[in-house]
Amino acid sequence: MLLLIAYSQAARQSLRNACRRHEDCVVRRFGRAALFAETEFAAFQAIRLRERHGRAIQVERTRPFNEFEA
Repeated sequence: MLLLIAYSQAARQSLRNACRRHEDCVVRRFGRAALFAETEFAAFQAIRLRERHGRAIQVERTRPFNEFEA
């Protein structure tokens, strides 16, 4: 999964718009952050946001937490 965090007001607005337009690739929204599914289209959206807003968008690759996994 991809975790996107927006730090500026303009970046938050763009992240919110991307989440509304492409609900199929959004797993969950957390206000300033959003969790995107690990697909090529979601990665493309993350790159677009990063290109547009620079360091105001942070992109991290994450894995779901499973407490029963050894």
